[in-house]
Amino acid sequence: MRKYFIRRFLAIIPMFFLMTASYFCIQNYLPGGPVQEALARIRGMGGEGGSTKSTSMGPEDIKKLTHELEVQYGLDKPALTRYFIWVKNILSLNFGDSLTTRAPAIDQIIERLPISLSFGIPGFFLTYLIAIPLGVVMALKEGSKFDTISSFILFVTYSIPALVFAVIFLLLFCTDRFLPIGALFPLGGWRSDNYEDLSFILKFVDLIKHMFLPVLASVIGNFTVFAMLQKDSMLEVIRSDYIRTARAKGLSDNVIVFKHALRNALLPLMVGFGAVLGSFLGGSIIIEPIFGLPGIGVLSLQSLASRDLNVVMAIVVLQSLAILFGQILNDIVYVIVDPRIEYK
Repeated sequence: MRKYFIRRFLAIIPMFFLMTASYFCIQNYLPGGPVQEALARIRGMGGEGGSTKSTSMGPEDIKKLTHELEVQYGLDKPALTRYFIWVKNILSLNFGDSLTTRAPAIDQIIERLPISLSFGIPGFFLTYLIAIPLGVVMALKEGSKFDTISSFILFVTYSIPALVFAVIFLLLFCTDRFLPIGALFPLGGWRSDNYEDLSFILKFVDLIKHMFLPVLASVIGNFTVFAMLQKDSMLEVIRSDYIRTARAKGLSDNVIVFKHALRNALLPLMVGFGAVLGSFLGGSIIIEPIFGLPGIGVLSLQSLASRDLNVVMAIVVLQSLAILFGQILNDIVYVIVDPRIEYK
């Protein structure tokens, strides 16, 4: 098994290059970019007194200016050459500067990452903590009122996008239009203006007040599928022959469910564990803008819109590593859940 995990760690290297190179090339050939945006600003820049700069620029001037801008932004070399230069730089943790703000790209990631993690990590764990027990109980009480009502609620939550839930939460709990006691949570942001002046406990309370609704919206958008998957997996396991044999031997229901059935029923939920982890660590492009959270998701949208290659690639590195290491963590969890599994 040790050799297997060594091979898995070594496999991260080519997979990382494949994932980052693919996105690097895609980003390179997308229309627009910092050069085109700079040219558009220069063409639309009016001089004082009504004279315009664009009228005095001929095709040769524009071509020369384009080349100067490409050299300035480091875009004058072929995409493959620039990719290997980028790889060489990131090995020393140099992700370059943002093409729009001129600030180091890694600094922008570090500044916004805690914001995304503040609701991403709790949402990740709460998704599994809610989905697994709910799915198990629904399977054990199949056909009961609890199962029927729970299935209906899950169907409704699955049908409504997380975007809608986020807007509903804002209207209900962040304004005084519906609740007689007024707003219960802040309308936006991830902490109060006087956050630095608060004590440690009050800082924690303030963070919970700002992150409660974003976490709730992200959990509702994810746990439904896991709960139904857990239910179906549990039903399949408890109907298997070895569970019937365990019952015939007189084992108690608790031993049968929690010692024998649950472990095998958890295995399908581990599929895609790494991808789910990567999505939570990478922020949310839906939840963050609605709740005014300046996290990785918002930064991704802004960087993609402005074709800020260095920042986009820094985010790609973060998400790629999260997914790749998440897959290894996935294998480790498999062994913990079912010790009979052996990797060779």
